[in-house]
Amino acid sequence: MGKSLILFLSFFLAGQFAVCQSTGACDCYNKNIKDSLVEKYITKRAHKNGYNGTEWQRDCDSLIAMCPNIADAYQLKAIPYIKYGDYATAFPLEDKAVELDPRGFTAYRGFLKCIFTKDYEGAIIDFQKAQQLSRNGFEMDHSYLFYEALCNLELGNYSLAEANFKQDILIQTEGDTSRTSRIHFNTRLYMGILYYEINDNTRAKENLLKCLAIYKELPDANYYLAMVYKRENNMELKNKYLQIAAQTKSKGYTMGEDNIFYSYYPHQITLYEINQALEK
Repeated sequence: MGKSLILFLSFFLAGQFAVCQSTGACDCYNKNIKDSLVEKYITKRAHKNGYNGTEWQRDCDSLIAMCPNIADAYQLKAIPYIKYGDYATAFPLEDKAVELDPRGFTAYRGFLKCIFTKDYEGAIIDFQKAQQLSRNGFEMDHSYLFYEALCNLELGNYSLAEANFKQDILIQTEGDTSRTSRIHFNTRLYMGILYYEINDNTRAKENLLKCLAIYKELPDANYYLAMVYKRENNMELKNKYLQIAAQTKSKGYTMGEDNIFYSYYPHQITLYEINQALEK
């Protein structure tokens, strides 16, 4: 009976999808139909052609024309504009995706505001809303609280940023802070930067050294650790870590974030800054 029902539903959905394709009369509130349309127009075709071609926009537009209530279509249509920095075109599409599927796309829009447009106040609003919709969720490998911490760090809200980072660690370790192997190295990096910004050298070094214990080639961690030692007038260690930062940066080591090539992350350093510090 169970197998027969599954076969019946499969044939029924296949028939519905065929009618949708041939007539354009789609049941746009049927999740399976919507998923099939995304698979056909985006996953199989648009992803094959890539973001840069006219085919990407054509296929997204075809999907929207058939079912204007598919949030994924608007988010995917916005991707090339985000990559090229055309935020004026991208964000109305992102807003539409959030309107149609707030649980699925509010955090993603917050991520874009935090990393791409530097709208830190707007990003905080989105991540707090996302936290209400999906408690302790993740976006791009980090918890919502991690991004809220970055925003507060950049806004100079240091006590809020510290509290956010501590919550982020609790989320990553599932409440057991002894499970330190679960903590992302960039959480340690930014906690080190936070404490550097508020002149807490001891905790800055503690977190930056923990970051380097996970990822010793990370240029940014080496650079900020060098700046802590410079503040302490330890020129030997300052130069040691700056040289490591210069070498690893020249070899292409980065923070390891997927979007690092499209936008600078908060407090991300450049080779120019490292070389300038070496000359002083």
